[in-house]
Amino acid sequence: MKRKFLVNIVFLLTVSILVKAFWVLGIDRTVQNTVGEAAYGSYFSLFGFSVLFTLLLDMGLSGFNNRAVSADPGRVKLYFGNVLLLRLLLTVAYFAVTLTVALALGYSGRQLSLLLVLMVNQVMASMILWLRSNISGMQYLFLDSLLSVADRLVMIIICSVLLWGGVTDGPFRIEWFVWAQSAAYFTVMCLALVTVVRMGGVSGVRPDARVLRNIIVTGLPYAVVVFAMTVCWRLDSVLIERLLPDGALQAGVYAQAFRLFDAFAMIPVMFGGLLLPIMSRELATGGNIKPLASMAGRMLLVPVGVVAVTLASCSGEVLDLLYATPAGGAVTAFALLMMTLIPVGLIYIYTTMLTAAGRMKRLGIITLAGMVMNIVLNLILIPRCQAPGAAWAAFSTQSLVALASFLAVERNLLSRQSVKLVSLFALMLLLTFAAGRLAVLAGMPWMAAAAVQIVAGMAFALAFRMIEPLKSLKLIIAGTESV
Repeated sequence: MKRKFLVNIVFLLTVSILVKAFWVLGIDRTVQNTVGEAAYGSYFSLFGFSVLFTLLLDMGLSGFNNRAVSADPGRVKLYFGNVLLLRLLLTVAYFAVTLTVALALGYSGRQLSLLLVLMVNQVMASMILWLRSNISGMQYLFLDSLLSVADRLVMIIICSVLLWGGVTDGPFRIEWFVWAQSAAYFTVMCLALVTVVRMGGVSGVRPDARVLRNIIVTGLPYAVVVFAMTVCWRLDSVLIERLLPDGALQAGVYAQAFRLFDAFAMIPVMFGGLLLPIMSRELATGGNIKPLASMAGRMLLVPVGVVAVTLASCSGEVLDLLYATPAGGAVTAFALLMMTLIPVGLIYIYTTMLTAAGRMKRLGIITLAGMVMNIVLNLILIPRCQAPGAAWAAFSTQSLVALASFLAVERNLLSRQSVKLVSLFALMLLLTFAAGRLAVLAGMPWMAAAAVQIVAGMAFALAFRMIEPLKSLKLIIAGTESV
């Protein structure tokens, strides 16, 4: 179990970092610098709004399907036709609800046209997630890893041509960015569909009312969790654009801070996505997932913690490096969002354990409480503090959800081992911060100070065996030889 996870997470991280780093720093950032803060901020807000009701597209089907197929790959044939029919019906509901709310909020004209294209994109993105849940559930983890970055790879090619290929007469438009998303999602959706049909042995679409009813009932708890987490992740940009007089501009400011946070947060998402099918299969065969969760948690949280503190310490310098005109509010928001990466990492480890174990009621209560807290904090803080207010809301909400998820999993919270690990992690973060401050006081350039922070934090983790790279390397080599 550990070996399978290590081999696949190394491959997934390598592929994702190569593709997504160029996407975030080369394409997405360039698009914002090219079209301007207001145009990108309007898109960023509309994108967040299009995501809000994607619960209606999925209703927890991807999470349910992943767990069910991981336990028994033969269920692909049983569920495929039923879920496909259900998703088509849910697409109608998604369009009806999203457009109704959009009109009620005053979206019209160009904004509404762009929103419609973004909604089509969300339909395809949701379909890809469901198809990938079949692929990862059948334990084709390498293939799932490739598909997870395929849409970004296609978008990189299209946007590179539009930005630097000299094939357009006028300046780059934000609409082209959205249409590039459409082309990328459609391409990957078709590839994933063909893959599932062939590898899953699907010979036809035969809906069954009894199976369909069982899927709906069983998937509802997953839907609640997905909806609550989506609202916490995407509502802030919508509220910034709607609540503030210069909302589009401020949403663009928040996008400056949010971009790297969203990119780094994909690492915990990848850990969770890879852990779920492995843990579900292990539990289905009577295994113990705690050793894997412990190893994965340390592998994820140590580098995430060190990087988060380092980037938060030099937030102004990082934004100056990335953007032509970084806003002052983005600096504070960026520092807070970087620190939010730490509870996000905890959330994806512990919520994955709860999901694999089928503890969806407990997880639903936690995420719903977090959603309510996030909405209230955003409504209070955004009018007062603008973009930093949204970042404060995110940090507070994710921290409490992480603590609640930990308590839900950890039966013996005050055990000696738990206290030791928490204490070591806190000391590592403090040492990382202190090393940076001392380096700056000594007159070192900010990049050199950041390097000192990373080295100090990782050295502490290695010294106290919070991470064990040599042991992990041996497992990876053994796993490669056994393939």
